[in-house]
Amino acid sequence: MSIKQTWAIATEKRLVHEAGCLGELLEQFRDRIPPALIGDREWKSLLARVRDLPVTIAAFPFGFEVPLHESNPRADFGASLVGGSRTAEILQGAAESARADLATAGMVSFLNETDREEAPLRRIAGRKIMVEYDIDSPLPDKASSPAVFLYPEGQTLAGGGGEQQLEDLGIILGALDTAVNQEPDSAERQQVELVYRALSPDMYIRSVGTFPGRTRIVRLALMGFNRKGSVTEFLERAGWPGLCSLIDPTLSPIEESGAPAEIGLHLDVDASGVGPTLGLSLYAPEGQFMLKGREYWTAIIDGIRAAGIAVPEKLSALLEWSAGSEPLSGESGPFMSVRGIHHLKITVTGDQVGPVKGYIFLLLFSWPLEVGPHE
Repeated sequence: MSIKQTWAIATEKRLVHEAGCLGELLEQFRDRIPPALIGDREWKSLLARVRDLPVTIAAFPFGFEVPLHESNPRADFGASLVGGSRTAEILQGAAESARADLATAGMVSFLNETDREEAPLRRIAGRKIMVEYDIDSPLPDKASSPAVFLYPEGQTLAGGGGEQQLEDLGIILGALDTAVNQEPDSAERQQVELVYRALSPDMYIRSVGTFPGRTRIVRLALMGFNRKGSVTEFLERAGWPGLCSLIDPTLSPIEESGAPAEIGLHLDVDASGVGPTLGLSLYAPEGQFMLKGREYWTAIIDGIRAAGIAVPEKLSALLEWSAGSEPLSGESGPFMSVRGIHHLKITVTGDQVGPVKGYIFLLLFSWPLEVGPHE
């Protein structure tokens, strides 16, 4: 068992003594969230949407998607589910209830399948599933089912692969359909395969997701782009219908900031091909996003500020959020919290640049590390 797994188990065990549900726990963090990013009314809507999720889900990274191009202080919510955890067991138990909703049942199907060590899906996608809730209504029963994202292990789906990689891609697309309770679409799968074939060997699929509450698409997150030119060359091969001439001027202010950001692409694919919306995402170096605090992101944010594509007050609030680690006192003992930026995304649609979004995370863990049995 890895140190991360041990820590998560210990934290889940402690969190059940801190609140009865996730909403109750989040209420305790209101004063740490800049109102420029999430306003009071928007915060109440967010709590109502995710209130009944298990409090133990906070033992894994969770956070908020905040629009930076508009003054409205709102956010969507994202969280991780990991097989074999107390949280997974709670959801798997809930799925057996006659009152279980389809969204829970779909996510649990992934957890159940990847509980089997011999399952091909576990080899390909590990045991992690991420859910993202659109906070578009103050009433939880009016909101759509959450988006679902699966994460191929490492560079399992690196470009240049053969029939095995295509088979693996098909397995993960099938699991995604099952997780959101939708029927497979062979034309959609063929279009996703064409995007995969456009990847060079140093590029890979980082995640595969879909939004059941929106028009049907597959959202691909792609990594391995080490320069602006490689982005443009790939988009031309993949058949992106936007203006590739916008890529260089969009990324130049970021590149000139001097920050060593990793570039990722988000593409939407449906049965007709690649959609017009492109996400240009900026990440801290792989595996280091929790170690990169305010100092690292300042240069990138200054580049976005110089490009004039985001609200300055929100960019300042983003840096305020990225405060690093902080000790907390809980009913069950001390915790540490880590607040930071996971990545930033600039959207290019056709000939338009924007919107711009920040993806910020919050992680709680028990302190000091407690090693004990998983009850």
